[in-house]
Formats: sequence, C-alpha cells, structure tokens
Amino acid sequence: MTHGRTTKTRANSRTKRNGSRLTGFSENPEKSLEARVARLETRIEAIQKEINGLSGGVPAHILEAIDSIGKKHPGPDKKIDDTELILNRDNVIIWLEQHWPMIAKPLLTARTPDEIVAVVTQVAAAPEIRPAWQKAVMVHPDELLQFLRSAKFRRKPPKKTILDALGLHRSEKRDRAANRLPTRQIANATAGVPKLSWRTSLDKCSKRPSSYGVGHNTATYYRTMCGIAEDGDQASHPDT
Repeated sequence: MTHGRTTKTRANSRTKRNGSRLTGFSENPEKSLEARVARLETRIEAIQKEINGLSGGVPAHILEAIDSIGKKHPGPDKKIDDTELILNRDNVIIWLEQHWPMIAKPLLTARTPDEIVAVVTQVAAAPEIRPAWQKAVMVHPDELLQFLRSAKFRRKPPKKTILDALGLHRSEKRDRAANRLPTRQIANATAGVPKLSWRTSLDKCSKRPSSYGVGHNTATYYRTMCGIAEDGDQASHPDT
C-alpha cells in the first residue's frame, strides 16, 4: 500500500462516493432528485387529466393566454404612418378608376395570384418608374385575391349607392357611398400591404373615406351599367 492507505480505506472511500447523490441538494429531502421527479410526475398526471377531459376544444384560459400574447406583441406589420397609408390608398383609387372599365371583369373573376398580376400588369407603369404603392399590389397579389374571395368584399353595390357616389358635390354622404364601390374597397384593402394585412388596411382606411370624386371612366362605367343619365359635369379626380 502507498502513502499509508490500506485496501480497506480505499474500498470505504469508493463506496461512500458511489453512494452519494449527484446533486448538491441531496442533503435536503424536499430538494432531492426523487422529490423533484415525483412532483413532475404529479404535474404530468394533472395535465393529462385536463387533456383527457377536453370536449373538442382548447381550454378558455389557454385561448386567453394566446390572445394576450398577440395583443402584447403586435409585430412589425403595425409600422406604417397613417399619412402614408391614406396617400397610398388615394393613389390606388386614381389608378384603378382610370382603368376600371378595362380591368373590372378579369380582375373580379381572377382565380389565382398569377391571374391578378396578369391583369394589373396591363395597366401598371413601366418597372423602372413604377411607384411603391403600385408595386405592392403586384408583388403581393395573394393579399388582393384573399380579399376578393372574402365576405368583406361587395362586388356589386346597390344602384342607390352608385347614385349617391356619383353626386356632383362633395359631401360626407357622397364620400361614404363612393367608399363602397369595388375600386375603393380594393384600394382600402391593399393600401397598407405588405406592412399591414389586407384586413387591417381595410379597417383603417374604411374609417376615413377618400374625398376624391369617382373617376370619370369609372363613373361612365357605372352610369352605363345602371342606366343613369349624365346630369352634369362629374366632379372627380383627373384620370391621368
């Protein structure tokens, strides 16, 4: 034996080490590994019972937690200035209402994002001079398609609404009516894309109807469709 250690001493030392716990909490029964495992098993059993007791739905407290997380973390899609949003919307209105008689049918019957792009490309500016608000509609056609297929979109406004929208003089009534035309609905829904979803963009813009009169080409389109006689000069934005 070396250094005064005996076989018995070494054996006792190994036995003591092997029998000791690996955690520093081993001296405290409440913090022992066995106690911690037992608590985990109890918690798992409770969760399992809760899951087994579900009747086809998620517990209300879980839904509330998810909802609160969403409200606390709105995400980057909320970062758009209201002035920019409304300016985008009005630009899209002018663009659509200049070309609406030509694009109305193919746009409203489009079935895929590619078909959306094919329609708007016909009336879009050249790529090198294409404004950002126009690019947004073309680069994110899926957003527009989702809106056109949603219950939020009203493709055929009542004749009374059209008559009010085509009024000669600016008024809150005229603005609200014009806001229900397909061109205005589409502009409201796409103005904030991609920084906003189409739903958020639609909600925000719809609360502030455009003050522009209905564009001449679009006004003529609806007058012809509904048999409305021309009763004076239509006060509108320029179709240029």
